[in-house]
Amino acid sequence: MKIKPLKISNDLEVVSYETIAADEDQMFENIEIQDAEFVDADLDRLIVYHSIIRNSNLSNNEFDNADLSDTRFVNCDFSNTVFFGASIHNAEFVNCKMTGVSFDEARIKNVKFQESILNLSGFSESKMENVLFDGARMVTADFFNNRFKNIGFENCDLTEARFVDTSLSGIDISSSHFEALSIKREDLEGCIVSSVQAIQMASLMGLVVKNNG
Repeated sequence: MKIKPLKISNDLEVVSYETIAADEDQMFENIEIQDAEFVDADLDRLIVYHSIIRNSNLSNNEFDNADLSDTRFVNCDFSNTVFFGASIHNAEFVNCKMTGVSFDEARIKNVKFQESILNLSGFSESKMENVLFDGARMVTADFFNNRFKNIGFENCDLTEARFVDTSLSGIDISSSHFEALSIKREDLEGCIVSSVQAIQMASLMGLVVKNNG
């Protein structure tokens, strides 16, 4: 699965994250932020376009209704940050720590989560289209009443992930790993799995698999 390339200039203005916090409009474009320490803040309706943020601590923040487009986050800590109602289009989260992050009621399109930690993350009533989880750790991640369209889970750890009222029809999880998975039978129909996973899921559904070979 491929996500379309981001549109980011090679000539970005380097600014501090404090500059964003102090700006009344909270709208930024073509910027680069590095090594910022910005925690426990409420930046409602933050807007960032065509930008890069690296090596920064952005944990315990509230980015409600944020608008992030053509933006790449690299080696950032978003632990326990809330993106309620956010619009995240054409973005990448690379090697980010996102434990406990909430994307409730967010609109997420053309987004890649690469080699990132999303344990205990929550996606409730979110609209997700063309989203790739690549090498992500998603232990006990929670998906509730989501609308999936072209979603990829490649080489992810989905142990004890929970899918409630979220159909996995047509979604390929065959390269991913899980020791247990919480999902209704009807939401599992049409999911693409490996032969080993099929046996695991049969056991989860209470079936007894007998090898007559």
